[in-house]
Amino acid sequence: MSELLGRIQALWNGLAPRERLLVGLAGSAVAIMILFFGIVMPVMAATQNAASAAENAEREFGMMQRMRRDWDGLNSRLQTVENQIEANQDGRNLLTLLESLASNAGVKPTSMEKRQSGESERYEETKVEVSLKSISLQQAIQYLASIESADQPLSVKSLRIKRRPGRVTSKNKAPADLIDVTFSVSAFKLQ
Repeated sequence: MSELLGRIQALWNGLAPRERLLVGLAGSAVAIMILFFGIVMPVMAATQNAASAAENAEREFGMMQRMRRDWDGLNSRLQTVENQIEANQDGRNLLTLLESLASNAGVKPTSMEKRQSGESERYEETKVEVSLKSISLQQAIQYLASIESADQPLSVKSLRIKRRPGRVTSKNKAPADLIDVTFSVSAFKLQ
């Protein structure tokens, strides 16, 4: 090592003052470039990566908090429904209940048929498909509202409405707008 330093010293002493200035400037430029590209640039890149990772972590944390609130809300609603189901464990037969609600709403179901229901480890589902023909929109709304507000927790699914052409009953009256409504109602029991 001392031999290498001795050679460098000899070369340096052999240079003219102008050459020494030029070699010193070039050496300083190389040292600054090594310092900049070897230390400063990697530190800046690491800082930017850390800032980006922190932003991503904050965004993911916000998403997790929203998902947690959604989960808690859904879990709370599920618990409320399960409590309702448990409270009405000895509720009336679904077909009987739907018939009594229909008579209260002033409609006569064309058909009420039990359908195959989904299977679950926690719930027993009873599903009935109800068809109403030639009823007014008001009657349909009243019947569906009575189902939604029944003592037992019921779920109305797959509602289909078909408009029927109106029929004139007398010369002075406008044609009555009648509809056909088909929907499924599900009742649940805890197993």
